[in-house]
Amino acid sequence: MRKIGLLLLLAGVLACARDPRLRDAEKLVESAPDSALVLLDAVDRDALQSDRLKADYDYLRATAFYRSYYFLDDDSAKALASAYHFKEEQRRRTGSLLLLLSGVLASLVMYFVARKAQIQKQLLEQKESNERLMSAAEDLRLRLKTQASRKGGSLDTLDRLCEQYYIYEGTPSLQPRLVKEVRSIVEGLRSDPEVQRSLEQQLGSDVMKKLRSAFPSWKEEDYLLYLFTASGFSSTTISALLEKDKPYVYNRLYRIKERIKSADFEGRDELLFMIQK
Repeated sequence: MRKIGLLLLLAGVLACARDPRLRDAEKLVESAPDSALVLLDAVDRDALQSDRLKADYDYLRATAFYRSYYFLDDDSAKALASAYHFKEEQRRRTGSLLLLLSGVLASLVMYFVARKAQIQKQLLEQKESNERLMSAAEDLRLRLKTQASRKGGSLDTLDRLCEQYYIYEGTPSLQPRLVKEVRSIVEGLRSDPEVQRSLEQQLGSDVMKKLRSAFPSWKEEDYLLYLFTASGFSSTTISALLEKDKPYVYNRLYRIKERIKSADFEGRDELLFMIQK
């Protein structure tokens, strides 16, 4: 029994015995923390016999790390600080570069989006302009064809030009020259006195003379609006001829009708009848 007791006592003492390297590290941890860390690195923590020894190991290692940093000489501190600031500067530069690239990319995207919208708007305006001219050309073609049959071929040249435009309308062969020809026709109706006199003669009964006599102070644009309306042109064609939008044409025509209605002169009913649609 005494032997068994001695064996148990010896086992307890051995379990509590500290590794000599822990004792040496404890002595060096304050004065030479780097050396203490070297000794602790040589110790296998998992091989320590008790939780107390493991706790001592952890305490000594943490203290050595702290003291090692505290006792850095100036050169080592400067080296660490320089490395830290270098990494921070690299991080800031990388962030600034990414921010700059993001800004440039966003600007390019915004530019191309705005440019695309501008091009689409221009294409839409061009399409509307072409459709407007084609509608005017069709109206002119039908009008001139009817007038030519009544007047023995008057304005035959304009009829042929509109016919040519009509043939190529909506096909890949539609060329800018055709649009130019239609524009020249429109310009002739807008500003050529000879063409306008021809239209006035086709109205007959001195309609325009009566209108000018009853309203001598009207603008020339109002006379043209009445002439084109009385000649049977559509609002689309008149809009192209006067270079005004349709709401403007409707508004001006309404005012003309109201002025004629409110006036008292011979031939008033005839003038109103000519522009009723």
